[in-house]
Amino acid sequence: MKLFGLFPIKNNKVVFSSFSAGSFSDNPKYIAEELLKENLAVDCVVVLRNTKRIHLPDGIRYVKYNTLRYLFELSTARVWVDNTRKQDFIVKRKGQYYIQTWHGAIPFKGIEHDIAESLSTKYINIAKHDSQLIDCVLTNSDLGKEIIKKSFWYDGPVIKTGSPRLDKLISKDSLFHDEAKQKLNLKTNVKYLLYAPTFRDSGDISVYNINFSSIINSLERRFGGDWNVIVKLHPNIKDEHIKISKNVINATQFPDIIELFSVADVLITDYSSSMFEFALTKKPVLLYMPDIDDYLKYRSTYFEIEELPFKVANNLHELSSNIIGFNTEQYHTELDKFYKKLHLLEDGNASQRVVDIIKKQIC
Repeated sequence: MKLFGLFPIKNNKVVFSSFSAGSFSDNPKYIAEELLKENLAVDCVVVLRNTKRIHLPDGIRYVKYNTLRYLFELSTARVWVDNTRKQDFIVKRKGQYYIQTWHGAIPFKGIEHDIAESLSTKYINIAKHDSQLIDCVLTNSDLGKEIIKKSFWYDGPVIKTGSPRLDKLISKDSLFHDEAKQKLNLKTNVKYLLYAPTFRDSGDISVYNINFSSIINSLERRFGGDWNVIVKLHPNIKDEHIKISKNVINATQFPDIIELFSVADVLITDYSSSMFEFALTKKPVLLYMPDIDDYLKYRSTYFEIEELPFKVANNLHELSSNIIGFNTEQYHTELDKFYKKLHLLEDGNASQRVVDIIKKQIC
């Protein structure tokens, strides 16, 4: 990579990467789209592993991951925006600026240094190297600042901007919602449950095989209307082993979970930070944790279960009961109290705040 240091840094070039170049999504996607709105002469480059059938907005080009061209684009960009760690051979030049957005605003389960005993030595070395390159990390809360400073092997600036990926969700952008429905080919007269569990370190997939019939019946009984289910498994889970039945849509390969949040009417998850993000819509979140005792033996968490503003079920009977007995007024009261304790900043303007940071570097 040092070879490309012979080329000058292009002051108006910004390189974006999400999930180790797995997709154009998450915070980097929404920051890039906001930057385009400024009508500046900015060269926006997205790093991707798979460039087949990719559709990017006008004004954004792509480079294939782990190619010489990829190293050239990184070496000559003024700004990097990423939501995961960069490889340990990446070198940052003097005059470059690296914004780390991360990919979960308020984590529930432990991350990085806080779960170092379960991470490989290789990953830890990569994380430490990446943290030495970072110029600022974004967060959406005072708690987020504390977690990053404690767990990231990083002692630089942590800026409370809010989460760019949540802006359109919080502002209830109707166009965003309608376009997401079209992409998924969803029916307009049906309500949707999103089931989005996290992965298990053990690799166990049995907990994901749910007979959704009773869940759908409970949803129809409590909220009325016809219901279907959208399943979005974590990228670490191979979805070919999951049973998909009638009225169930497998959206595991759908790249942007925020679009799924937009079209869903209820979320069921477990130990995923998606609970905190989806709940910002004030739509119902229910937790299904059939393996909670085993899970908590191996994973630390930043909250006690009792602190959460969500009803927890340990089996499908309890889950159905929690749906039928869902109290909207009580839920909203508990949510407000919970977010107030975090000193949360999510007002729909996070992308603009980050673009302002980038503009100071490129203009």
